[in-house]
Amino acid sequence: MAVVISIANQKGGVGKTTLTLNLGYGLAEAGKRVLLVDIDPQFNLTFALIGMDVLKYADKNVGTVMTRESEVEDSIIPVRENLHLIPSHLNLSAREIEIINAYNRERRLEKALLPILPDYDYVLIDNPPSMGIFLVNSMTASDYVIIPLELSYFGVIGMQLMFNLMRMIREETNENLKLLGLVPNKFTRQTKVPKMRLKELKEAYPDAPILTTIPRAIALEKAQSQGISIFEFDGKSRASKAFSKLTREVIEIVEG
Repeated sequence: MAVVISIANQKGGVGKTTLTLNLGYGLAEAGKRVLLVDIDPQFNLTFALIGMDVLKYADKNVGTVMTRESEVEDSIIPVRENLHLIPSHLNLSAREIEIINAYNRERRLEKALLPILPDYDYVLIDNPPSMGIFLVNSMTASDYVIIPLELSYFGVIGMQLMFNLMRMIREETNENLKLLGLVPNKFTRQTKVPKMRLKELKEAYPDAPILTTIPRAIALEKAQSQGISIFEFDGKSRASKAFSKLTREVIEIVEG
């Protein structure tokens, strides 16, 4: 049965899609069966993986799965060996109102994914930068949350808001939701400020696991623009080594 992990932060630009894509590739490379779910109306993950083919999936995407207009099995796209995708679509925003008004709206994604969970080891959900119904659905369906963040004032504020939402989700829809860890992203070791802020973060939130830091790297952006992972783009880069380490950490935490 798959372990479901939300990659989430209500702040934009913190690297959620990059983290989802490369962690997904890393887990697949480790022999795990991985499903990526793009629940972001901006569909960056989908576009990165299948390009303009996203337009083909107007009637088979995460939105139509959640509104029960398509079967989840029919909405899965193979990306590579061990790695599949349920795409987003540019019409997802229009479906938000429909989902908000639907019966049992917080559990739409959870119930949609149930039939295919035995087929995978990991399901990674890429979330929008908002606190709306899609994020609530994602966290209700998840076992764990990974919060990517930049070590800035607003980055920490976004993290705190995520903590508050997780508390609400545990109280209302998913009492078993756990924080897998924080992932400091776009990290620069050449200056003192990021290292100082990382130290402050550890001191301020001693119970929050801090996973591998991901360095700021142009290579990550270039890889994503080509629809490939950092492992394929430059397997010897610092970013590739960081994601390899993060993949091992996630496996160790989840599988013991």
